[in-house]
Amino acid sequence: MFPFHQSTAELDFLERREYFLPIRVDVLLDRMLRSPRFSEREKAAWETLRTMLLERFHYDYHRRLLELKNDFVPFDPDRDTIREPDFSAAELDEKRLRVYQAVQNLLEIGNYTELLPEQLGECLKLQPVGGLSVHVDTDEFEEFHVYYRGVRKQEETERLLFLWNRTRLVTLLNRVFVLARFREKHGGRLIAKMFKEVPVENIKMIAPKVKLGMPIFDRLKIGGTVLSSLATTLYKLFVAVTLSPILFAIVLGALVIATIKGIFSFLGSKTKYLHVFSSNLYYRSLSNNLAAFTALVDAAEEQETKETLLAYYLLDSHRDTGLTLEELNREAEQWVEKEFDFRFRFEVDDAVRKLREKEIVRCDGDVYRVYDLPETLRRLDETWDGFHSFPNEEG
Repeated sequence: MFPFHQSTAELDFLERREYFLPIRVDVLLDRMLRSPRFSEREKAAWETLRTMLLERFHYDYHRRLLELKNDFVPFDPDRDTIREPDFSAAELDEKRLRVYQAVQNLLEIGNYTELLPEQLGECLKLQPVGGLSVHVDTDEFEEFHVYYRGVRKQEETERLLFLWNRTRLVTLLNRVFVLARFREKHGGRLIAKMFKEVPVENIKMIAPKVKLGMPIFDRLKIGGTVLSSLATTLYKLFVAVTLSPILFAIVLGALVIATIKGIFSFLGSKTKYLHVFSSNLYYRSLSNNLAAFTALVDAAEEQETKETLLAYYLLDSHRDTGLTLEELNREAEQWVEKEFDFRFRFEVDDAVRKLREKEIVRCDGDVYRVYDLPETLRRLDETWDGFHSFPNEEG
């Protein structure tokens, strides 16, 4: 049984500034190019830079996705292919480990945060929005992991005791990713699911297997109505036995009708709450299994591109003097807050690492400077030549 009301004060771990930048690459570049220092020719070059960065990251992550798909094959509950190889127990363990590592790496790049067991436990204690009683059934699962990205508040209205409405502030998780593993006796499969805008109070609803129950007030209402009708009818039945067989038959019929009415009332309420549950899942569910992995890869590509483009833009703005890591971090966070009225935490180390991997930044002591745009485009173009090699059949 869940408490009627529980404060979310103990969920302070959700209140933190996000690393995720919820701005599309094209919107980010458009805001950058509003600077009067760019000519039309330079703007076209910046659009080429955007495209080259997107293509480079897409190439890198496409390889990751192919490897992840291949490792996921023996665990995929949606697989419809035939003639798949038989893997030994050791091979399955190795593939399962690679799937976990790949997914966790993508979630980290996409700025997802895992709910630790004790944090997930706090979320599961909360009363679901709408009053539906939900019990998470984990008997079939060896592991159950929940990751989230983005937290915001929203007002929700609910009815209390059928007498008045109450408006309360609900904490929403913008994106939630679930990774679960069945126990070996249930096949040892893995499932992955992605959801949107999940109230913290409704975390139970996205679990792979749940048991539903009606709120206590609905159960008392139905039970009270049935018991009251039953008691009244039984009393009349007792009186009718002593008076007339015909009257007894009439009262007995009334008892049968009251019983049927109570059963249909119960079934109607149960159907209503099943509809609430299914509607929540339908509108909040985004993708499953391979589709969920693909969505993770797409998000990681875009996030990497945004961070790299933002770091390059700010370093290019200070190309003569350069910036230290601390200065670049401060500039990035201040620029985004000024331009988009959004506060986030810039992963400056990761952004500079990506610039260094692509050889478009140089370091002088603790000061970083990027090459000018024409040289940067030339360097990025050169990297494509070394991506594929093949045997030279001549000679």
